[in-house]
Amino acid sequence: MDMHDDSPETLAWQGERDAAAADLLAALPARARMAEIVAGLLADTRVYPTVVRSGRHVQQEVLEAGADLPVVTVRDGEGAAPRVLVDPNKISADRGAPTTVLMSQPSPDGRLLAVALMEAGREAEIDLRVIDVESGRTLDQPVPAGVRTFAWGHDSASLWISTQGVEDGRMASAVHHLPLGGWPLVTVPLTPDLFSVGFVVSPDGRHVALSSGNAEQKLDWLVVDGALQPLLHGVTGGAAGSFDGDDLVAIVDDGAPRGRLVRIPVATASDPATWTELLAESDDVLRAVAVVDGSIVLASLRGAASRLRVLELDGSGAVEVELPEEGTVCFYPVGASHPGLPTFSVGDGEISFVFSSYSRSWTSFRYLLGERRLVQVGEPAVKVDGLVVSTVVATSADGVEIPARVVHRADLDRTRPQPALVYGYGGFNLAYLPAFEASHSAWVEAGGVFVLAHLRGGSEFGSEWWQQGRRERKQNTFDDLYAVAELLLADGVTTREQLAVKGESNGGLLTGAAIVQRPDLWAAVVSDVPILDLVDFHRDPLTFAIGREEYGNPLDPTEVDWLRATSPMHHVVPADYPPLLVTAGANDPRCPTWHARAFVDRVERLSTSGAPALLRVYGDQGHGAADLTQTAAKHTDWLAFVAAHTGLVT
Repeated sequence: MDMHDDSPETLAWQGERDAAAADLLAALPARARMAEIVAGLLADTRVYPTVVRSGRHVQQEVLEAGADLPVVTVRDGEGAAPRVLVDPNKISADRGAPTTVLMSQPSPDGRLLAVALMEAGREAEIDLRVIDVESGRTLDQPVPAGVRTFAWGHDSASLWISTQGVEDGRMASAVHHLPLGGWPLVTVPLTPDLFSVGFVVSPDGRHVALSSGNAEQKLDWLVVDGALQPLLHGVTGGAAGSFDGDDLVAIVDDGAPRGRLVRIPVATASDPATWTELLAESDDVLRAVAVVDGSIVLASLRGAASRLRVLELDGSGAVEVELPEEGTVCFYPVGASHPGLPTFSVGDGEISFVFSSYSRSWTSFRYLLGERRLVQVGEPAVKVDGLVVSTVVATSADGVEIPARVVHRADLDRTRPQPALVYGYGGFNLAYLPAFEASHSAWVEAGGVFVLAHLRGGSEFGSEWWQQGRRERKQNTFDDLYAVAELLLADGVTTREQLAVKGESNGGLLTGAAIVQRPDLWAAVVSDVPILDLVDFHRDPLTFAIGREEYGNPLDPTEVDWLRATSPMHHVVPADYPPLLVTAGANDPRCPTWHARAFVDRVERLSTSGAPALLRVYGDQGHGAADLTQTAAKHTDWLAFVAAHTGLVT
């Protein structure tokens, strides 16, 4: 039986293993308590920013306690009652599958709302709708197939849309300019190197730039008269920016791994000699920038936590936005930062975002530029008193210092080792920051120690931190994790019998490597929606497009050697493996289920310990759980598993 293929025989085996794992997880003694804690931490913590356009306040929000999905609302003025524009709960019920709002964006004049819907995690089948905000009516507007993302034209009369799909076995992308009420599109095909494309549209409509790249974001091209024209093409490194007239105010990291802020004339953008430096590189990692109402808003990271500042247009007169405490600023309630992940949204004379920390759940904020004033919209649903948050520093195999945050209840008995959960990612230029995450908070509330490891491959400390943990240097990420684990053991925080590790996606690769390279370290391992076979991932076009730049190209005879050296699938040998739980989404195009089932099958066959190797494949899910019910069940599964194998008392 070939575990790579979705043959009837393989899918039957997968179904049997999934059912057996579900039964075992349901019977774990810690499950009921974990389910109770997770439910209390999830229900009211799904909070999104308010975006103000022409006096209308548009927001995703949970109006009914316990609703599976937040609805999209509009308030016709501050303090007005909400009107529901999009109810994904109703759409899900009508379709018989969970359908989430992937992205919603009001037009610059506030009259229209563009909404992207995704059913059951199927990323290739995004449903893009345009809604009249006043009437709530969905416009009869055709859109191209394969929508990935979109942005409004400056005049609210058109949409810029990027699409991607599989052509001749490879991912192909295009951009389109769609006049509302009109057809056909103006379409610009893109070369294969332009992937994960978004848009930066100038407020006056004179310039439209393409942002591209799954890990490193580029601003290489302008769209001019239906064709591509160079912007920063030929300039090495990443870039993020915002137009100010005929200038681009941008963060660049060419020669400055933590980023510097520059003003770039569009006409001579590819010549760095014409740039003006507004802020030199510093200890801060510059992340996102926007020109709003005659000011520059700058988001950055300091000590792997969020920072916001407002500057004059020449880079002077910086004003700090006083955040409640060390935590995460993001447009989505996600405790992470990435050049391609929006940090805030721009409204009329303001920005909006959500903020959380280990001690407070997500809360919406608006910052009014003209008044230099931060406005909190509502109170956090969960506040956690009596937490202790500290930082430890481990030394990796090559001598590099690796910080990790350690979180536990203040009343936890630290005179003896306690069950500990290490969470890591370490890839794709993504920084994980201190934030409220229901499953991690549930672990702490139940009496465990939670550890967030800032591993190389992420970008907590700039692009060089990322570069040191990718491609031929990927082993550094794994060694960083082991150094953190060994420090926890040496310091008596926990013991080998109480230490678990969990990772998702690229973090699932991390934990797959952890169990085969260092099975001696762990009491339990959870690998969620992982990629685990680095030699054969080219068989799936989206995985190949995403993975070849970050990990290497398995079709290249040189690169496949370093991929094989770190591929978890290729290093499963007879050994005493600890308990393993591998989870996958049935509709996941990024990390398809065959990675999970093939790895579980191989570990189970070669393990000499007798420990369980469980496979859970969640139906109606893609790369993540879609709604409240699915999320709560999935969190409860893996938390109960880890609690059972680390001795956590719940």
